[in-house]
Amino acid sequence: METSLSGRIAERAKTQRASKRERNRAVVLALRQEIHQAMADGWPVATIWRTLQEEKKVDFSYQAFRLYVNKLVRKQAGASIVPPPVLRAPGSSTKTSTPSRTGTGGGFTFDPTPKKEDLI
Repeated sequence: METSLSGRIAERAKTQRASKRERNRAVVLALRQEIHQAMADGWPVATIWRTLQEEKKVDFSYQAFRLYVNKLVRKQAGASIVPPPVLRAPGSSTKTSTPSRTGTGGGFTFDPTPKKEDLI
């Protein structure tokens, strides 16, 4: 069975003389599913990069890896990668108050006509 075009391009980039950018892109594309799964499991991109670097699967900088992940993995995944929920301290309120513009919620209200006693 013949491999996909993407797989053949990745193999070509590994074996033939390709630019550094092509090789790095091929590596990220080859590992795309694993990276996507790790991100879906909640692992930070830095941890994924560090692990792949220790395994000698990537040999380029974190900044380059992050750019490839943002461009090739996150765009492909769309909204399927949801960041983990933010943990709040016990006893903290989850309500957020929005400032009132009608003047009924306390706080500051702007009156465009000055009062004489406020000016003196």
